[in-house]
Amino acid sequence: MTHLRWHDYRYYPYERVLARREVLAVLGSGAIEESDNGLFLSAGVDREAAENLTYFSRVEGGKGVTHTTQARLEAAARSGRTRQATRYSVHGLHEYKGKFNPQVAKALLNIFGIGSSSKVLDPFCGSGTTLVECAHLGATGVGTDLNPLAVFITNAKLTCLSIPIHLLQEDFDRLCKHLKRLKKPRLGAPMNARDHYLRAWFVEEQLAVVESVMVSVRSVCAERAEVFLAIASNLLRDYSDQEPGDLRIRRRSSPMPEIPFEEAFYTACNKFLERVEAAQLVLGIRGKGSSAVLGDVRKSRNRTLTGPFDAAITSPPYATALPYIDTQRLSLVWLGLCEPSEIAGLDSALIGSREATTRQRKELQAKLDANLMKLPAEQNEFCRSLSNSIGPSDGFRRIAVPGLLYRYFSDMLDGFKSVAKHLRPHAPYALIVGHNHTVLGGTRKDINTPMHLASLAKAAGWEIEEVVPLQTYRRYGLHAVNAVETETLLILRNAGRPKSLV
Repeated sequence: MTHLRWHDYRYYPYERVLARREVLAVLGSGAIEESDNGLFLSAGVDREAAENLTYFSRVEGGKGVTHTTQARLEAAARSGRTRQATRYSVHGLHEYKGKFNPQVAKALLNIFGIGSSSKVLDPFCGSGTTLVECAHLGATGVGTDLNPLAVFITNAKLTCLSIPIHLLQEDFDRLCKHLKRLKKPRLGAPMNARDHYLRAWFVEEQLAVVESVMVSVRSVCAERAEVFLAIASNLLRDYSDQEPGDLRIRRRSSPMPEIPFEEAFYTACNKFLERVEAAQLVLGIRGKGSSAVLGDVRKSRNRTLTGPFDAAITSPPYATALPYIDTQRLSLVWLGLCEPSEIAGLDSALIGSREATTRQRKELQAKLDANLMKLPAEQNEFCRSLSNSIGPSDGFRRIAVPGLLYRYFSDMLDGFKSVAKHLRPHAPYALIVGHNHTVLGGTRKDINTPMHLASLAKAAGWEIEEVVPLQTYRRYGLHAVNAVETETLLILRNAGRPKSLV
């Protein structure tokens, strides 16, 4: 008899469902009895395979007690707390709106039978949750995203997993010595649009310090500069004249941090490198061959995607999402990932963007009225019903919602067609999709994004294998107010007879 023990934190119902499916997929065990402490298996198991399970802390029986890889990874990030850790390993490098639970990504990889010889695609990779979990399992993960900061953060995380920790520690030691030898930094005359933009959002003395960190990182840690620049980027907004607790860009009303930027940077680097070291002690060196690239999932001829892929796992943007770019504009400009003049265009280009000029709104409305994008009738009629609900008191943003939603559905339909071309026949595609709503004419209108995406996927030739409701965790911090209240897991299969999940 083998006993698989739960972790010592509270589970949502869907996590226990995924846990049982993992056991069936990874261990092939049929006789399962559930207890308050975990699952009992009547037969012996492959201990090495059992160690890769996500929702269990240890394996007991037969050859004694073995802690799972997941339990060992999370232990370094929990700091004595009893909540599930989601920022273990390199997941906590940089805040990013819309990140999904890494445990779900790992569980799905196990359920889909992903191993060291597998290739996995994330067409909306964001800050790299799926790709990091692929690296943890030894699989090759490839991601695309239209947000340059997302690609930057993801590749910085993968760098940390793919090189020995002592090299990062040596980089950091040299960087600290270099920064401490510097005289009080001063800004020169602004040279370009970047300089002018940053001076509008930072006190001059503060910006001088921030800029000196960038110059030092690129000089002293040139080969792995993205790691330390990502850590510094994560602190930028706290030390700027932007209000750090607001998703929108507004002037600061809260007090500046009392801790100097350099000290906060040193502390953040030490804390992160400790987690990288803990992860490498558990996993060794992983992540080589995985990467994120700037790419548009709507375009099927993406030469950077060398498939075929064995699975795809992602958390796509939900309809009319709050702007990723607007929240991250300081980092984008500071890192040189875009010019200040490119911010608005980059924002409006993202799938799910709620940004549209008056002209664009009118053009989208005309396309919606005539269904020029040739959406399935269900989605076109839903958008038209929203349009007919607009009231005289609705402002510019609400008036734009039907047309923007119509564009979102069209973009996702193109995305489904594109992803299908990069996956093997019958390969699974999992999407963690958030629900959302709007208010038109004084009435709340729920947008069941998962249902609509399932319908669009079917129209693009996918088989709908399963729709699983996910109870969501309470969000904290900058994005808590705007977090989606419910999520759904969609399981699709490429055209043809679908294979069983497990």
